[in-house]
Amino acid sequence: MASVKMRPDSLENWYNYFQKNSTESGDIPWHIKNDLSSVEKSLIAKSIATFQLGEYSEGRHLLAFAEDYGRINESPHIVPVTKYFIAEEQNHASLLKKFMAIHDLQLIQENWTDSVFRRLRKHLGFEVSITVLITAEMLALVFYDALKEATNSSLLKRICEKILVDENSHVSYESELIEYIRSQQSVFARVLARFAHRVLYSGTVLVVYFEHRRVIKHGGYNLGRFWFSSWGVFNKYFSPRRMTVSMADV
Repeated sequence: MASVKMRPDSLENWYNYFQKNSTESGDIPWHIKNDLSSVEKSLIAKSIATFQLGEYSEGRHLLAFAEDYGRINESPHIVPVTKYFIAEEQNHASLLKKFMAIHDLQLIQENWTDSVFRRLRKHLGFEVSITVLITAEMLALVFYDALKEATNSSLLKRICEKILVDENSHVSYESELIEYIRSQQSVFARVLARFAHRVLYSGTVLVVYFEHRRVIKHGGYNLGRFWFSSWGVFNKYFSPRRMTVSMADV
């Protein structure tokens, strides 16, 4: 696979994009109150709480990695881009939290999958941290599409649409950054990193499906469709044909 090369102006373009997107509220119709049935509440409560927890992070370790990367590679935009990125994730958590409060859904403080992913992100460097993040976010693209279809809540559908727009941009940015970092490595290191990423992704696809299968099935995805849709997302960003990433992908 040929390496994706970040153009000299790429990080600046991403900075401009995230800065502009930070002013976009998504036009969430908060005036719609309690449009979730008791059956729907029971269906989504656990899954939405898990994803709400996963969306929120202070991002201290990721920011520290970005600071080191920016200093070593003389990339002044990487830190502000990372700050905007973290802020968008926190906003997703806030949107879900507000929705949950309106509908009396309980927050959770801990989940085993979230704990595993946080540990991986904290201790294994910038590339692994971004790789773990993009793994979760690529699967989030399929999950939030299923969640959007799993209930009749107009409010939840709009929240999912806003998150999906943001997550698509996150995955575009992260995949470009990952492939640039890998392009600086030896051939063996690149092959190993890509193999490890596919193994991590395969396991995570199965974990997400079986942990959240009630919502996923109600959203129109059986195991086969979820598996192939998830890998469709992966191959969109990491296939051999994908030679470059441009702002047109956002």
